Amino acid sequence: MKIGHSSDHNIIEKIKGILIVSCQADAGEPLAVPEHIKALALSAIMGGAKALRLEGIENIKAVRAATHLPIIGLSKSKTISNSDRLDKVYITASFAEAKALAEAGSDIIALDATERPRADGLTLKETIARIHKELNKPVWADISTLAEGIQAEKFGADLISTTLFGYTKETKLASDRGPDLDLVKKLAKEIKTPVILEGRVWYPEEVTKAFEYGAFAVVVGSAITRPHLITERFVRAIPKSAEIK
Repeated sequence: MKIGHSSDHNIIEKIKGILIVSCQADAGEPLAVPEHIKALALSAIMGGAKALRLEGIENIKAVRAATHLPIIGLSKSKTISNSDRLDKVYITASFAEAKALAEAGSDIIALDATERPRADGLTLKETIARIHKELNKPVWADISTLAEGIQAEKFGADLISTTLFGYTKETKLASDRGPDLDLVKKLAKEIKTPVILEGRVWYPEEVTKAFEYGAFAVVVGSAITRPHLITERFVRAIPKSAEIK
């Protein structure tokens, strides 16, 4: 298995065969402050998480001060609406954002690796090359299709993650659809770069299956760190017959 193009190969080896927990909260949610994100991260670590995926400079700084575990850092554009995210790059959309993430304490830089135009006009290949050369950080490529994964490998990405499956115009799916485990299997067969399952993972058996299919690591987010989404799932399970008349 190929382990990246950057000089920091050790950090990639540290996430092999582990559970990574994504600790994120959108603006307006009660947990969307650095101290709460840090508490979520430390709780995940207590449960056995060996690495963290974090969004936002201040959140990364807060967690970096509390742990030496690997941090996969990303930024999300505040100017792109949820509906526009199907068409536009919103995860680490520029090299400047990647640089800020590295300076905040990220060990690995996560970015949108689809074919959509980036905010600063750089190509994906150019962005990856600059992150390697100027920041000396591995690149975590968020993709939605097999073709995007193959291309991201060609452009030098160090890790390929299924993060955006179901969240692009071409792959849009209902929020209650599970992860694409077949995509993990196909990627693991087609490319040499480590493959990560991320996105829509709600059940432990999906984690087990992902590793059986060749995943290098698995990321779980909402099922662990988004209480309002977890609550909604249980609320929807209440039968109509139980409703107060």
